[in-house]
Amino acid sequence: MSESLSGTARRSMRKELVRLRMEMHRQQLRHHAQPLTRPLNYLGQLRRDSPGSLEPPLLLTAEVLLTLFGSRLGRFGKLARIALLFYPLARGAQKPGGVPSRH
Repeated sequence: MSESLSGTARRSMRKELVRLRMEMHRQQLRHHAQPLTRPLNYLGQLRRDSPGSLEPPLLLTAEVLLTLFGSRLGRFGKLARIALLFYPLARGAQKPGGVPSRH
């Protein structure tokens, strides 16, 4: 039927099998870590898009909490996230200069 593999051929096949398994596990870890890193990426993007709008640390804390747990709060979470997005505009309109300009 099939001939027996030599020791070196068997060893190289095992090495290749281990390499493929490690690659599969690495891809699985990356796939399962995506939902955990998505809120952090979102916060980083918000900081880059509007650097001066996140004035008080309380606002940043609210952003982190709503990003992590907002979807679990249902309708209230959606409304709070929308309010948090429009807060810098409302805050700028209250200032004597009007709506803040983007640099």
